[in-house]
Amino acid sequence: MPQLLKELSPMGAAYHLEQLYDVIRTDRMLGIPILNDQIKVQAVGFRVWDGHVLGVLITPWFMNLMLLPGEDDDWSTFQIGSKHLFSFAAGSFEFIVGEEPELGHYMSCSMFSPMFEFESHEAAVITAEAIVPGLFNEQNKEVLEARNFDGSPASEHSNKTDLSSKSLPATILEGVQVVSEATKQSLDQPLSRRDLLRGSFLRRQSSPSGE
Repeated sequence: MPQLLKELSPMGAAYHLEQLYDVIRTDRMLGIPILNDQIKVQAVGFRVWDGHVLGVLITPWFMNLMLLPGEDDDWSTFQIGSKHLFSFAAGSFEFIVGEEPELGHYMSCSMFSPMFEFESHEAAVITAEAIVPGLFNEQNKEVLEARNFDGSPASEHSNKTDLSSKSLPATILEGVQVVSEATKQSLDQPLSRRDLLRGSFLRRQSSPSGE
């Protein structure tokens, strides 16, 4: 199956991931208290990127950016748990090598785990749909470089933020536009770092006032 996976289209690879992790959900993860029962297994936004296949995988226990090997990739010699940096328009991000018997070697970058801050599967999908485009938006890098993690200007601290040393939740998730259908026009403009801190914008959209 790992060799067959390389021959699949991004849509086919996404379907294979959904089938595999749905089995994991009902088998290995059964009864484990970190599952959010409101969340389903779904692969979102898979596409070819730099010879690999890139997308977001949603499960009841995590949301990960997934990187699958392309036809010319041989990741079989990569050590499980080893870390690799990949550069996007929004910065360089760290991926960790994993392996599943029905998948072979793959790489993932954790975004959310566990998934309890999502009140619905739809909210998780809206977030996932914004993440991959956010990786390719240079404005997100500008937002990240201009602001510290507490939302204050970077000039207020002496240490320069090192994007390459931060995990995805501390970088692109702070720069991604997490929006509802009613506010998708916001995707064209970067939001402030404070608004983009891990789902704060999403929580604001779900408030009664919508502010």
